[in-house]
Amino acid sequence: MIYLDSCRFPSFEKEDNFLANYFKTNSYSMNTIYPFKVLSERGLYSLDFKEITILYGGNGSGKSTALNTIGNLLGVARNSAYNKGDFHDSYLNMCDYRIGDFCDHVLNLRDKTTLITSDDIFKYMLDMRQNNGRVRNYRDNAIQQWFAERNARITRVNFETGEGVNELRRHQRARQQNCKEYLRENLGEVTPSYSNGETGFMKFIESIVPDRLYILDEPENSLSCELQMKLAQYIENSARYCGCQFIIATHSPFLLAMHNAKIYNLDSNPATISEFWELPNMRLYYELFLEYSEKFA
Repeated sequence: MIYLDSCRFPSFEKEDNFLANYFKTNSYSMNTIYPFKVLSERGLYSLDFKEITILYGGNGSGKSTALNTIGNLLGVARNSAYNKGDFHDSYLNMCDYRIGDFCDHVLNLRDKTTLITSDDIFKYMLDMRQNNGRVRNYRDNAIQQWFAERNARITRVNFETGEGVNELRRHQRARQQNCKEYLRENLGEVTPSYSNGETGFMKFIESIVPDRLYILDEPENSLSCELQMKLAQYIENSARYCGCQFIIATHSPFLLAMHNAKIYNLDSNPATISEFWELPNMRLYYELFLEYSEKFA
């Protein structure tokens, strides 16, 4: 399913004209002109999307810049903060996008899009740890409170004045619940402890639901090879059977090798569409295994 058909970025010349005019009328200096000159210096002026589109390139190649621009153009909500830069809005005004034929009836593509970055995954992990720590820190006191409320003797209750009513309600509630139910209601759940990779993988699986556009920034972070393979298969199946579209920035060989993925190589200039076996990183993996091929015999 194609929700987003294409995205266009400003040309090198258009950026130059804007910056020249800007600094004619603004005498103060800027530390950065980001996101100007990031994609244009890679010769990346447009992206045309398939069900699975991958942005490949080394650090600083502009993968995240392209994903952030797409997400901001669509007005997608974000869970973690990021550095927009002083020229963020001006740059966005020079970009545009075209929705897919399927979305002609969709008034706002933002509501059909989810953006997940590695920062979002790490924030989810940290929030889970903090919540678990809070629950464990207060658990002993809460258990004693459950016993106290359950065995409290309510001697005076006046429904007209309200005297003793709250104590009676807590007493009755505590007697209706076992200790586990009481702790869950008052402290919340303790999320089962898993490794960072397992937690990140489950977060992706829970987040990807049918009939949506997903923008994923390096989802392989913290994932083992096995979990990267499982995530790649899940993405393939979600695109094929569940009406999902994916735009992904990644270094992972397992994600790069997904069937029918369209890969933009941002390490070349201008950026080109490549097969996964043509990419420099994949060649490095290949050469590594060739060097030690006898070990696998």
